[in-house]
Amino acid sequence: MPFSLLRPALLALSLHLPAFVLHSSAQRPPEQPNAAEILHRMQKLNVLGSVLYIVAHPDDENTRLITWLANGRKVRTGNLSLTRGDGGQNLIGPELGDALGIIRTQELMEARRIDGGEQFFTRAVDFGYSKNAAESFEKWGKQEVLSDVVRVIRTFRPDVIITRFAPDRSAGHGHHEASAILAHEAFDLAGDPKAFPEQLEQGLEAWQPRRLFFNGSTWWKKDLAEFAKTDADWFTVDVGGYDPLLGVSYTELAGRSRSMHKSQGFGAAETRGESLEYLKFVKGDRPKTKDIFEGIDMTWGRVKGAGMMHGHLDRMIQGYDVLAPERCLSMLAESHQALQAMPSSPWQGYMLRSIEDIAMGATGTVIEALSRTPQVVTGSELPVEISALTRSTAAVEIMAPARASGSYMNLTRNQPLLLPDTLHAPLAPDMPFWLRSSHDNRYVISDPTLIGLADVPGDLGVDIRVRFADKLVITRRIPVLHRWVDRVKGEQVKACVIVPPTSLFASPSVVMVREKDTPVRIGIQAFEDIPDLELVCEMVADWEIGPGKQDLGPVRRNDRVGAELRIDPMQAKRPIEPYMRTAGGSNGPGNLTLRTIEHDHIMPQTWYTRAIFRAVPLQVSTTAKRVGYIDGAGDGIPRALEQLGVQVDMLDPAMITAESLKPYDAVVTGIRAYNTVKSLKHAQPILMRYVNDGGTLVVQYNTSPRFGLSGVEDFVIDPATLGPYPMKITRDRVTVEEAPATFLDPKHPLLNTPNKITAADFDGWVQERGLYFLGELDPHYTPLIAWNDPGEQPLNGGLVTCDYGKGRYVYTGISFFRQLPAGVPGAYRLFANLISKQEVAVTPNKK
Repeated sequence: MPFSLLRPALLALSLHLPAFVLHSSAQRPPEQPNAAEILHRMQKLNVLGSVLYIVAHPDDENTRLITWLANGRKVRTGNLSLTRGDGGQNLIGPELGDALGIIRTQELMEARRIDGGEQFFTRAVDFGYSKNAAESFEKWGKQEVLSDVVRVIRTFRPDVIITRFAPDRSAGHGHHEASAILAHEAFDLAGDPKAFPEQLEQGLEAWQPRRLFFNGSTWWKKDLAEFAKTDADWFTVDVGGYDPLLGVSYTELAGRSRSMHKSQGFGAAETRGESLEYLKFVKGDRPKTKDIFEGIDMTWGRVKGAGMMHGHLDRMIQGYDVLAPERCLSMLAESHQALQAMPSSPWQGYMLRSIEDIAMGATGTVIEALSRTPQVVTGSELPVEISALTRSTAAVEIMAPARASGSYMNLTRNQPLLLPDTLHAPLAPDMPFWLRSSHDNRYVISDPTLIGLADVPGDLGVDIRVRFADKLVITRRIPVLHRWVDRVKGEQVKACVIVPPTSLFASPSVVMVREKDTPVRIGIQAFEDIPDLELVCEMVADWEIGPGKQDLGPVRRNDRVGAELRIDPMQAKRPIEPYMRTAGGSNGPGNLTLRTIEHDHIMPQTWYTRAIFRAVPLQVSTTAKRVGYIDGAGDGIPRALEQLGVQVDMLDPAMITAESLKPYDAVVTGIRAYNTVKSLKHAQPILMRYVNDGGTLVVQYNTSPRFGLSGVEDFVIDPATLGPYPMKITRDRVTVEEAPATFLDPKHPLLNTPNKITAADFDGWVQERGLYFLGELDPHYTPLIAWNDPGEQPLNGGLVTCDYGKGRYVYTGISFFRQLPAGVPGAYRLFANLISKQEVAVTPNKK
């Protein structure tokens, strides 16, 4: 049964403005601009050009070019990412899949807050590395994602489209190639009313961009700088300029923007000085000069009836007083009224919102709706306090809540006006709109007006009106926030969210059932007082699960209580996902698990999944009793190994000694540990001695090192010394999770002891076989398994081992970090072999 959280249509989202006027995150409160930034925003009012940059993933975008376009050329600039990056890896925590997509969505929105761009997405789900566009289109549905790109173009209406990648295999990643192919096709189709006519029926209009460019890079084509000097199709722009109003160069801002991609480890330098970008003209009308906007009217002359706006705004800019920004209010009000009186145009809503934002900033007006609690239960009442403050002498009035019978109240300079209000929470909790329904490789979004958006406000909000100088009237929906003070971080803020009466979770959420009467621990968090809480668990055919109902008695708000189920697979051979629910609470769903994400660089996030656990029958043996684990970029493998009956100790590589490693049957390093854990440089000789003395070391995948002017930039040791003998980490991977396995040494102990590994153990894998395989192996190493994607040569570097001294070294590029948390039985059986104590032929240590 598909999981769906339904709610009333979000009709108030647009606030009578066209779609895509929502700036940045719906949850992040706006920052107060200084006087110079206000002037910078005023200058942008007189530039009516627009550019849409199209990429495949978060981090693909060129923040240098986006920053220069949005701030140097002052054109409206958007970034369209096909996916939300949910198929990648995570350097800052254990979140993967949908959770990682939420993080990367918020990282992109934080990046756009810095560089001045706007962010959009299609419904395509990042399913991991793809080797060609054909595979991507097969999984996404090409026409569906193409329609999304056309929709964004028709709504955003760019004059210029820029792609980050070429529409061929030079793009590398299949998603990259697909993004360029879709951009090229959408460029032609967006202006054709016969293409996707349902969008026109929904209120959009056909729109033909003027020209399309490809943003090349000297990273891919080393001689591009020289090539661009003689090829007329290439245009060169210097994006390294300095903006005195912002106090930084565009490349400094771009570095800050790029550094928001923290989950991918893409911290970037804030450079200064000349910085050249190269744009290849692809289609449309070719510029007659070296200006990529040549021939495009970027003045108010392009808007019917707005010929006088440019001069009016120019006079406002010339008369702007940085010591008294509020003096521009009357001219802002006149501009606002003139725009409202004009015939509807694509620029009307965007410019109205921009003028309103400037008015708020120029008067130092801040309006917030604050809750004393960070959450409210579905169907409950929430007391809020509306706080309104202006820091100027200008006439500012507020109507809050903005009800028909209300009246305006004057704000006194620097005197907060506090207004109480009570909101009624709906019966559905808050969560990202693209996750309200279950999905496969394309998100299911029933409301077409939401397709393309990055995020939308939550359901908790207060409608207010603000009137400036008796003329300019602003209508806004203010999200409800919760503020508190952390003794270390200072003032913190998060959105007040709607939660169900209870949240249920199983620990672990994937239970590997090895024997009868396996316990499953259930945790329940109550968000309200419940006089008689009951836990109900679904019965499943061929499995014995009990008890079906448990009376847990009274619980109070914020209590956490535990329960236990016992499960027996009987003769079952297939996994099950029984669902749980609670009874006894108030209105609202009782069958959800609350998920939270908290990282310092993004706003706290919440979403929900069905309250289920996955039970998987598993026939497995292991001789390992105690394993040491060195964490890397974060993964769920330690908890998975505990389900094998193994004691897992987390090790600090800075503290380990040869003596401290003796109790361990095996030591395992987490994913990308040698990319991220600096103290492994100290630990590496000790780990090699541990192997030599009879231990087993299992090294999970690390990314291939990046070399810069200072040598190896993201590898803590010489990568050739990662093992006891020379090796090379490549970028080789096998992305088809069904790719057949070929056993290269079928009699090797790691494929036979204590579990006999067969082809059946590679059934049911998720997303991929593995990544960052080894190559250029020293003869001492023995490759154990070969795989290949369709049409490619077999790769044998995914599982490699060698005996060293009395012990054994194993390197694996197999994506155990995905398979074990997903409950893939064969992955458990194989990993059990890797950590099990086995006989090793003693080899002389010549290293």
